[in-house]
Amino acid sequence: MKNSYVTIVKSTGLIGIVKIIQMVFGLVKNKVVAVMIGPEGYGIWGLYQTFIEMLSSFSSLGLNSSGVRQIARNSKDELIVAKTIYVFKRTLIVLSLIGTIVSMIFSRAISVSLFGTEKYSVGIVVISVAVFFNVVAQGYVSILNGLRNLKGLAKGQIVGTVVGTLSAVLFVYFLDFDGITWALLSVAIALFGGAWWYVRKMHISKVVTDFTFAKKEIRSLLKIGLGFSGAGIISTVMTYFSRIYLNEHFNLDAVGIYQACWVISNLYIGILLTSMGVDLMPRLMKSNDDKELNRLINEQTELGILLSSVGVVTILFLSSFFLELLYSAKFVAGNQIMRWQVLGVALRVFGFPIAYVIMCKGKALLYFFYQTFFWVGEYLLLILFARLFGFDGLGINYFVGYTCYVIVGFFILHILSGYRPSKLLIKIFLISLVFILLSWFLSMLLSGVYKYIFGVIVIVMMITWIFFCLKNEMNINLVSVIVNQLKKWKSQN
Repeated sequence: MKNSYVTIVKSTGLIGIVKIIQMVFGLVKNKVVAVMIGPEGYGIWGLYQTFIEMLSSFSSLGLNSSGVRQIARNSKDELIVAKTIYVFKRTLIVLSLIGTIVSMIFSRAISVSLFGTEKYSVGIVVISVAVFFNVVAQGYVSILNGLRNLKGLAKGQIVGTVVGTLSAVLFVYFLDFDGITWALLSVAIALFGGAWWYVRKMHISKVVTDFTFAKKEIRSLLKIGLGFSGAGIISTVMTYFSRIYLNEHFNLDAVGIYQACWVISNLYIGILLTSMGVDLMPRLMKSNDDKELNRLINEQTELGILLSSVGVVTILFLSSFFLELLYSAKFVAGNQIMRWQVLGVALRVFGFPIAYVIMCKGKALLYFFYQTFFWVGEYLLLILFARLFGFDGLGINYFVGYTCYVIVGFFILHILSGYRPSKLLIKIFLISLVFILLSWFLSMLLSGVYKYIFGVIVIVMMITWIFFCLKNEMNINLVSVIVNQLKKWKSQN
């Protein structure tokens, strides 16, 4: 058991470091951009960003997800994997070009639907080019991930993040509102450049594949990818609709504040889940039976809840501080929104293995309906709570949505694999829940210096318990693991 838990921690460490670096630069970028262009400008930024995500989902057809699976499956055969990558790259480029061209053609209509005016149509054209680079960049990341070149993946993303952040800030600084689209384009190009360079350095064999092989590979990629693509499209479309709803029924300031709250609430958890997901997918693919699969799910979820809960508690006590620090004082109006969002984030961690299990089982259609259930419900709940409680009720939808997501998800897991949570998982979940609910109420009842004092006390207590649990329940000395890993990286370099 010790070795299994330690393996999870070590395998996620490198990607975790990368994501932390990306987080820092992302926060700096968001802070600078928000201060320079304010809530309205950041609302425009958020709508553009949502459109990029939506069109990227449409254009990729889920190939970035299925590509990792396909490349990893063929990775033991150098010739076959080279052919797979050849087909994968060219298919993705063609699909992304089609999406970009279609978006350019309908730029005026998109501008009207997004902003209620045609004045942003030129910006949509620029954003369409950003989508092309964004999709292809993710494709190259999939190649690095599928080949388990985590060092190359890490270096590529760090380079792309640093260059993208600097260029984005410069565009907004010199061009103000007009620089938003060029800033987003520069970010996409930078991420593409970083990933492309480290794939190029791997010296993958140059091959020419025949039509029969290409047809077979494309069919395999699309068979799994389309289900996941459909789910991705639904999520981005619903996010797109939610931002439009906020703009129509409130204003662009509301869009900007809601976007800022969403970013902060999900930032730490997103880093953790992404890092753990890199390890979880290949391990699930290698599991021989449902018993082994369920053990892996429990181990990942136990660690996920432990490592995430302290972040949730910290955000609850410091939500106003983070909003002002990372954006500006104008964004503190979203404090109540963030309180509810972060509760949903805590549940998101509890349910994160569900999607991976469905992927590994090849249940693309089930995955599509499961994600559709969540995202459509999330949008409808947003409208409901906005009408019931106004602006301060916007975050409740996130919490209620993820509550339903987890309940339905564990029901699905039980059907697919006979899953049952371990005793340790239940224990960790209940204790973490007590800490989170206590923090939620204290952060709401207290203010000023008293909130921060009690916040520090609760956070210290929680960190102490986490280290105790890691050492006594999982036989992990976290400090020793980190030190030994750093020594290993130093000796290798």
